[in-house]
Order: sequence, then structure tokens, then C-alpha cells
Amino acid sequence: MSLEASEAEVLRGLMPQLEAEGYQVYLHPRPPLTPDFLGNFQPDAIAIRNDKNLLIEIISETHHTTEGLNRLRNLIKDQPNWELRIILLTPITVSETLPIQSSEAIRHRIAEMEELVRAGHIGSAFLLGWASFEAAGRALLTEQFRKPQTPGRLVDVLAGDGYLTPSEADRLRALAKKRNAFIHGEFGADITAEDVSQIIGVLKTLLGMVESA
Repeated sequence: MSLEASEAEVLRGLMPQLEAEGYQVYLHPRPPLTPDFLGNFQPDAIAIRNDKNLLIEIISETHHTTEGLNRLRNLIKDQPNWELRIILLTPITVSETLPIQSSEAIRHRIAEMEELVRAGHIGSAFLLGWASFEAAGRALLTEQFRKPQTPGRLVDVLAGDGYLTPSEADRLRALAKKRNAFIHGEFGADITAEDVSQIIGVLKTLLGMVESA
């Protein structure tokens, strides 16, 4: 994979998280989107929000200079509403991929979710469902999901490629909000057995697609 392709992939991976934080994200922006203080410098991305803006630059371990970084810092140092966010593209960042799970492994996790629900362990079943959802998505769209994904991107890409119906995508987006709250320590998130049942239903549909591919 080329360095340019890796940078683009990292940027696409950043977008869902930044958008979830309330930013509007622009990749490779040009004037008039770029602020005047940047002059003719074109950043890799900018993220705009009412209270704070981000200047995002991706650099390679082997293709950056201290002089270039100092220039960026000087451009932004007198801009109180802007923050410089540097992302270092390491060989691990470029090459890391996750293995494809077999349909049998996914089926086993679905059965495990059902057992957890019967035992009353709803939260554990819910989180296992999201892990299984990503595994199923990766089995279907290996190239797009080679690396770890956010729930929002998983839903959007699978829906865009026709693997999820619009109603399934809407339900999963709502459940993804519960997942994000729960996984970040909000144990009061209202996760129900019906939520898990909805994920299981989607998983069984995706599993059928994996097996017929």
C-alpha cells in the first residue's frame, strides 16, 4: 500500500469519531475553507466546531522534518480557536490488519449471545454483538474493513453497499449510541434484551450473506 493510500485511509477512519464529537470535517481543504492564517499551506484535513477547530496533519515516520512541524506550530500558535493535531503514520499504522473470522466462528458467537441473554447478562451479550457485527462486516467487505472500525462507519458502509436495509441501519445507529455510552463507562445506558435481539437478527442475516458469498 502506498503512503498516499495509507494517509487517505487514516483520514477516512478519523472522520466518524470527529463527526460524533460535533465537528464538520473537510479533507484536503482549499480556500475559502482554509483559514487565512495558513496562507498557501494545504492541510491534510480541518475539523470545525463552534468552540474549537482542528488543523490535522498526517506525517510519516520516515517522511517528515522538524522544520515542517515547526512551521505548522508557528502558523497556529497565535490562533486561540485552533489546535494542531499531528498523526504519526508508523509502519504498524500502515500494515496492521485484522484476521477474517470464519462463518462458523461468527455463528458460535451468536449462540453465545443467546446464552448470555438467557442467563441475564444483557450488557455482555450486547457488546459481544457489536464485536460479532464487525467480524461479519469484515468477512463481507474485507478490503474496506481491514482495520478496526467505529460502529458508525460499519453501519454506513454496509448500508451503502446494500447489506443492511434502511430500517436496519437506522436501528443500528440508535443502538450504536447506547454502545458508545456503555463502553465508555455509562453503565446506566438502557440496554435491553430486545436491543440484543435486534443485533442477533441482523447478524443472522449477514451470516447468511457470508456463507453464500
